Amino acid sequence: MLGSKKIGQVHYTARHDNEGTLQELKTRSSVSFLGVEVYHHTLHTHEFWKADEMKRLWGSTNEHGTTYEIDLSRKSAGYAGTLNNQLIELPANSFPTAVWHYAITEHTQLFSIPELRLLNVKVKKSPDTVLIGNKKVPAEKFVFSGDWTTTIWFDKNKQFLKWQYFVKGKKVIVLLDTLDAA
Repeated sequence: MLGSKKIGQVHYTARHDNEGTLQELKTRSSVSFLGVEVYHHTLHTHEFWKADEMKRLWGSTNEHGTTYEIDLSRKSAGYAGTLNNQLIELPANSFPTAVWHYAITEHTQLFSIPELRLLNVKVKKSPDTVLIGNKKVPAEKFVFSGDWTTTIWFDKNKQFLKWQYFVKGKKVIVLLDTLDAA
């Protein structure tokens, strides 16, 4: 947003299996100012989760012209794999920046997707509400500070509602389109 004017778009497509586990995530986003694209991002990853732990992540992304090829697996000692064909290891206590997953709020060491860079964060929780369509939804607001600055909202069932972050000084808001009928 620039003032109250929308200047960009973020589109997430998530595919889940029959148990609700995320299998594939595609993201496309862009920010334009005066008709000129100032930022773009595409991500196409496959994720395999078991319980609240990511077991494998693989795919590709383009972060405003910088490309990343990722293949990461959970091992007993942590995560191991490749980033752009270079070996990489991440500690067992780290958690991916999977903003849609409530468990992110319970970790103080994260790793960024797609860069696979370690991030030490503090997390502050407070009650809030989120407007989805014309409905106010009670929410928990989580403000992350430190190596990663972002805010994420979840509903009482620990389901993702909203994400706010900044790109090139511009606020980006990712908001759930609709609420499923309960």
